[in-house]
Amino acid sequence: MIGNNAITLTIGAALACVTAVAGAQTVKPVSVWSGVYTAAQNQRGQEFHADVCAMCHGPRLNGAGQSEMPPSPAIAGGTFLRKWSGQSVAALFVIVRHTMPPDSPGTLTDQQSIDAVAHMLAVSGIPAGNRELPPDAGALANILIEAQAK
Repeated sequence: MIGNNAITLTIGAALACVTAVAGAQTVKPVSVWSGVYTAAQNQRGQEFHADVCAMCHGPRLNGAGQSEMPPSPAIAGGTFLRKWSGQSVAALFVIVRHTMPPDSPGTLTDQQSIDAVAHMLAVSGIPAGNRELPPDAGALANILIEAQAK
């Protein structure tokens, strides 16, 4: 079992890499509101959420977990978007990929993790587009989460 310090170090290192990649690129950041995931990707994320995530985060992603478990945060909606506003989708992807599920962190695949992120965006009211979010932190570094469309 991996200790909390090892998980924290792993996430910190991954976020440092994402930050370095983002800083090295000259690509203009795009907003999640510009259609960064597809309806099919959301559907996969919805199915995955129902199977794996809903027990803790609730069927509506509102953090309504099981009563015998510690409270879990809402992972969609206004509060979620305000919390993550100004951060990259890469940062969210890294957190999901390396810390979920809490009883077995790091066991999700890259594809499961990014599909779950797409579903979070969809439930938050962010519209789908015609390109999937790639399961690659470097490629996600220039996609910014914003609380509302600008």
